[in-house]
Amino acid sequence: MTDSSDGDRDVRAFLGMNTTSAYGVAATFLGTYSLMNFTASDGVHSVWVVQAAVILVSFAAFALVAVPGDPLGAGWAAAISAAAPVATAVVLSQVPVPVANGLQTWPLSAAVALCGFVTVRGRTALGWAAMVAVVAVCAVWAAATEQGAMAGVAMSVISFAPLVMATFFALTFRSTAAAVFELRAQSRRRAAEDAATSAGLEERDRQLEQLDVLARPLLEKIARGSVLDTAERQACGLLEATLRDRLRAPGLMTDDVAAQARAARARGVQVVLLDDGGLAVVHPTISERVSAAVSDALRGAVGGVVTARILPPGRAKVASILVSDSSEDVRIEVDADGRQSVVAP
Repeated sequence: MTDSSDGDRDVRAFLGMNTTSAYGVAATFLGTYSLMNFTASDGVHSVWVVQAAVILVSFAAFALVAVPGDPLGAGWAAAISAAAPVATAVVLSQVPVPVANGLQTWPLSAAVALCGFVTVRGRTALGWAAMVAVVAVCAVWAAATEQGAMAGVAMSVISFAPLVMATFFALTFRSTAAAVFELRAQSRRRAAEDAATSAGLEERDRQLEQLDVLARPLLEKIARGSVLDTAERQACGLLEATLRDRLRAPGLMTDDVAAQARAARARGVQVVLLDDGGLAVVHPTISERVSAAVSDALRGAVGGVVTARILPPGRAKVASILVSDSSEDVRIEVDADGRQSVVAP
């Protein structure tokens, strides 16, 4: 299973394997088998060699709960699975023949746990292969110690029963988990769509309110058939330019930029605002710096042309401001970090 939200689709989260409690269980794994080793050491050649096997399977248990991804990465799954037959071989090489205490065969129960959870985490073939390797190790050990290979098979083959149950559980659980993950993804998509729709409606209402405030007085006067004086005709022109800016450069149209653009046009400055979408992918702080730079350029212009453009996404620069008048041209650029620089046009 792969998705843009891989963390949400990790079966560890579904089973609680990425919680503090899961790490506590893994620590208990280490403590329990260490206790078995040191309390059932009759006839054992070296408890410290056996303890190395305990540490090996404990490391594998910690890896099972700590390593992300679904299914579990092939390399990690192979290493965790291999810990079962390796630990079994190490322990059997140290125990007496016949075994003095049933607790000395603890690697068989550890192997069931490791192989079972490897299966649950999506690596069924590796889990079964590891358990077959455990049985083979037991058979070879029994044959080498003149107990007969079947004695080794008999003592370990029973471990397949819980592995069969783990496999059936994994098949059922993983199909259910996949359905739950898909429902979660659909829910998130619907929530995002609802949020986008709501935001669009709010923006539309806001624009209508602004249009009502700006345009209604002039429209009502025109509707009454009244003759517009020079100042009112100029106001109509400024209003038309403001509305055009809101359509052509929505990312730039803060209240301050709109006010400065209107004031600059009233002074005779030609203002051109363009938006190719670059501000949609930057941090809001960068957007504020771009708006401030445009406002400053408009505030300082007394004639000529001011052209401010938001560049397309993915470029090193996010905005370009060209101030042209009769004496000189000045180009101001704002980069993706919000830094301004003046360059030759």
